Amino acid sequence: MDKFFIISNTEKEQTSETAMSIQHYLEKRGKYCGIYKATGNLPIRSRYTDARKVPKDTQCILVLGGDGTIIQASRDLLNLQIPMVGINLGTLGYLAEVGAQSIEPLLEKLIQDEYYVEERMMIQGELKREGKSIYRDVALNDIVLGRGGPLGVIKFELCVNGECLNHYKADGMIVATPTGSTAYNLSAGGPILAPNSSMFVLTPICTHSLSSRSIVLPDDSVIELIYQGENKRRAKAVVSYDADTSCWIENGDTIRITCSEKKAKLIRISKVSFLETLRKKMATQ
Repeated sequence: MDKFFIISNTEKEQTSETAMSIQHYLEKRGKYCGIYKATGNLPIRSRYTDARKVPKDTQCILVLGGDGTIIQASRDLLNLQIPMVGINLGTLGYLAEVGAQSIEPLLEKLIQDEYYVEERMMIQGELKREGKSIYRDVALNDIVLGRGGPLGVIKFELCVNGECLNHYKADGMIVATPTGSTAYNLSAGGPILAPNSSMFVLTPICTHSLSSRSIVLPDDSVIELIYQGENKRRAKAVVSYDADTSCWIENGDTIRITCSEKKAKLIRISKVSFLETLRKKMATQ
């Protein structure tokens, strides 16, 4: 690799210094390394990184921060399809490849092309109202239908490939990717999926039922959540994407969720398996 670009979480301590240090190291090796500088003038308000500022010939995006920063970068830059690697400046995460103490060995691996690219499934969700598209976004972890207020459960219908599967009274529904199976889905009692697999896992949140369970579906499924807030006393509802962007929904609205045609591309150099990372993560909790 010869051309790099850095995106960082400016809220993390020493992020700017780390970015400058990486840039200096790569330039000493005769490589190009740009650093993203936010201006606040984004074409899409819900985005943190302006994809127009990333050079088209970039071969690797270095993401400084934690899993949240990597998730944001994956969403913002999905259409560029440039491989990215996470450098963790926080606590242990599932997505970041190395910590701050291992940056130089990582850079050497990248320069020598000693890496592989792991593709991660992403999903897209479209909010439809009376047949019209109201909002659309993508997610690396999950799309969640949830309560928008503090009181009461919400009522909704789950349809798969045009067929009604179940009706729910609950706090909501998590539609997660394999990557997201270790996030909110796990906290809600859902199963863990291998991160490089391609499938959906649907986990209801605090259902008013004795028999509600998670559901695993193939990646070619068309999932629809139909909100049924038929009276003013029922709790309001909201749909959120990776707990980042969100939109209020109204009675009769449908959230249509499918697998995205494009996938997140994460660079890997480590021989550490997902199961080992998972074991370490569980041991710290």
